[in-house]
Amino acid sequence: MTIPILPLAFIGWGFATVSFAALAAGVVLLLLLHRSGKLPPEYLQTRLANEVALLIVWVIGLVSSAALLYGVSWGRTWLEYFCWVLIILTILSCASRLAATYRNAQGLAGSAWIMAFSAVLLVALPIVAVCGVSIYTLRSDEVVARFR
Repeated sequence: MTIPILPLAFIGWGFATVSFAALAAGVVLLLLLHRSGKLPPEYLQTRLANEVALLIVWVIGLVSSAALLYGVSWGRTWLEYFCWVLIILTILSCASRLAATYRNAQGLAGSAWIMAFSAVLLVALPIVAVCGVSIYTLRSDEVVARFR
């Protein structure tokens, strides 16, 4: 079985769309929570660095996707970096979700575990798969030769 190579336009537009949507949704949600008063100042003081780091990651995804679409050579490298970061963040999020389920489901039926594993399989697995195939494509000989 061979791993398929995706078209560069699909990779570029796909990650650009997802990055823009994540940036827009994150900014809108933070602004709405802040304006409604449901976002306490303590949250911003303790989590501001995390939010800024996530913002930077999504900006890297958006900018590198645009660079890939325009044929800029560093776009391929930075988009690969973005994919690696997205894989790591997805795996850490899944581990956190499963750990929280373990802590909270101490006497509950197996339905909590079924929901947690379903979320991992339905959400995380496709993200990791698309990122993996994108990394494979971006490292392929024909793509590397195209950006030299």
